[in-house]
Order: sequence, then C-alpha cells, then structure tokens
Amino acid sequence: MKKSLVRIGLIILGLLLISLSIWLAIRLNEVQTELNIERQLSASLQKELAATRIKLDKVKVELDNTRKQLNEVNKRSAVTQGDSIKLSMEKKTLKAKLDSLKELKAAIERVKREILQQKQQELLARKEAQREKNVRKLAEGNRGFVLKDSKSTYKPTVKIEVRPGC
Repeated sequence: MKKSLVRIGLIILGLLLISLSIWLAIRLNEVQTELNIERQLSASLQKELAATRIKLDKVKVELDNTRKQLNEVNKRSAVTQGDSIKLSMEKKTLKAKLDSLKELKAAIERVKREILQQKQQELLARKEAQREKNVRKLAEGNRGFVLKDSKSTYKPTVKIEVRPGC
C-alpha cells in the first residue's frame, strides 16, 4: 500500500509536473507573443521616433532661419523707428516755422528768389552757348566770298540769247 500510495503520489506529482509544464509552455507562448508584439511596437515606435527626430531637425533649421529673419526685421524696424522719430521732429519744426505768417512770407520770397536766380542762370547759359556758336561760325569764315547785307556779291551771270530762224 505504501508502494501504491507512492505510485499514486508519483503519478499525481507527474501529472502536476506535466500540467505545470503545459501551463508554463502556454504561458511562455503567451509571453513570447506579447514580447513579439512589444518588439514590433518598439520597432514601429523607433521608426516613428526617427521620423520625428528628422522632422524636429527640420523644424529647428526653420526656427533658426525664422529667428535670423526676425532679427533682421527687428534691426530694420529699429532703423525705421529712428528715422520716423527724426522725421516727426523735423515735421514739428517745419510746421512751427510755417505756422507763422512772417515765416511763410519769407519762405515764399526765398522760393521766388531761387526761381529768379535759376532763370538768370538759364539765360546766361543760353547767351554763352550762342556766343560759342557765333565764335565757331566766325572761325569757319565764309570761304572767301564777299558779302553785302548777308548776300553774296559774286553772282555769275549767264546770258542766253535765243534768235528765231538762225
């Protein structure tokens, strides 16, 4: 009986071991399946991470370019603001000058004098050009012809006589 109990115990133990190993094999297959799924997920996530890094690098380059452009625009804006301030100050001073009637009359007189001086300079330039033209014509001469009242005194005369019946 002891032997049969031992046999039964061994059989039960063997069955338990077999069921345990089957259960372990099933569990191992499940774990391997989960591991394969996790590996596939990890691989896809790695690919996605690589793609995201590439996109991130591109975005960084664009960000750097945009920052450079922003700095340039800010510099130009600062220069423009400085010019704007100067122009507004100049506008205020000019407006203050031209607001008074005396200043306005004086400005009109200055403009009239400038126009008159410009006309005089144009007249002098025309007179100088005419004088130079006359000097050139005088230097060219009249090629030996004697003139009277701006007409040549040398006129060749040709007589043509026509007689009937000759």
